[in-house]
Amino acid sequence: MTRFDAPGLGDTIAAISTPIGEGGIGIVRVSGTDAIAVVDRIFRAGSGQGLSHSETHRLHLGRIVVAGRTVDEALVSVMRAPHTYTREDVVEVNCHGGIVAVRAILDALLAGGARMAERGEFTKRAFLNGRISLDQAKAVLDIVRAKTSLGLEAAVDRLAGRFSEAIAGLRDALTGILADLEAQIDFPDIDAEPEEIGGRVTDLRGTVDDLLSRADSGRIVREGLTVAIVGRPNVGKSTLLNGLLSEARAIVTPIPGTTRDTIEEETSIGGVPVRLIDTAGLRDPQDPVEEAGVRKTEQAVDRADLVLLVLDGSERLADEDRELLARDWPVPFVRVINKSDLPREIETLDSGRETVRVSAIRGEGIDTLRNRLLELLLGGEIPARQSVLLLDHWERDLLRRIRDALGSAHAALSEGQTPDIVSEELRAALQTAGELQGIDVAESILDAVFSRFCVGK
Repeated sequence: MTRFDAPGLGDTIAAISTPIGEGGIGIVRVSGTDAIAVVDRIFRAGSGQGLSHSETHRLHLGRIVVAGRTVDEALVSVMRAPHTYTREDVVEVNCHGGIVAVRAILDALLAGGARMAERGEFTKRAFLNGRISLDQAKAVLDIVRAKTSLGLEAAVDRLAGRFSEAIAGLRDALTGILADLEAQIDFPDIDAEPEEIGGRVTDLRGTVDDLLSRADSGRIVREGLTVAIVGRPNVGKSTLLNGLLSEARAIVTPIPGTTRDTIEEETSIGGVPVRLIDTAGLRDPQDPVEEAGVRKTEQAVDRADLVLLVLDGSERLADEDRELLARDWPVPFVRVINKSDLPREIETLDSGRETVRVSAIRGEGIDTLRNRLLELLLGGEIPARQSVLLLDHWERDLLRRIRDALGSAHAALSEGQTPDIVSEELRAALQTAGELQGIDVAESILDAVFSRFCVGK
């Protein structure tokens, strides 16, 4: 039984499930009522037996034949419903990697009765057919897109249904409170304790607050943080970028103004993706090219979560340094005194700002700087997988709506409002929680979710 009568759900769909290009194996996936029959039309098993007689979860070696011509040798796996990814019959053709062979097999399947799958349609069918929750469907995409080991671990936890279980528990608790309130409405003589119900509502709101807190950590793990490296020319910004990346990514010369454009690279610090932006030196531009570079530096600062203001520790402060130190930065910034391997000439700075000394060229102090970045951006702790929830903007907004509805219900109880008014707020929270579980979600929301997947997933 499906959750929706979705258009096209009865079609047999096909798509390439491996990246386009040369590789050891290419996979074409087929799902639907006629999946086995569609593949059987172009597959010649070495045993001479057709796929229609195959037991479930069996591999068959043979040839793909189209218009009397052998396209490729292939291993074909037959998986019968309901024990498949989509809970439909699924067949996967494993051929040699390469766009020509894979594309020829897909074209033959489409000509034989399948239609091209839409983005994420295999996973969407798994959801619609009740094999996974909407939360678990999103976890599949998080696994595919994970940038760090921590992100992968959190996505795997989500796939196991940890968030779904929390929302199911929330719905059960809301249903219980609503049942008690409905009984009070139907039987006014029943003694009710508003304080007891208020306590239960408060506990639920605390649960939602905890989920939102873990979602904030998840946002950082999923989306990462952006750090802009700024300073006047020739203070070692590009060398610092290379040190933080542990590779020579930016060109480094003793000539001031070498960097005329921003250079952006991603790294991982404590399991958190961090985008580092090396910028052009901030000073009065000498030519139109440098002026464009300074403008892009300002744009990088505007979208950064944190600024590393690099100073040359082997020189006295220049006027440009003083201007940058006095600037009202829109985000937190750390003073990085570079070139600590050279005799110190820079004057003593005030102690009211975070300062780290490094020798970017020798790698000294780089680990200390990484740790300080983590402390400043994440409150001093590397998130544990159990403390991370990979929720998107829509899910976080629904959680806030649940929290607000619970707050309104608690306020109504405190003000001595009638049970039906309290029940109305709790029913709103219950319905919103149902959206999170994919129970009461609109088809347009589902389309938006699964359109972010690749076609073969």
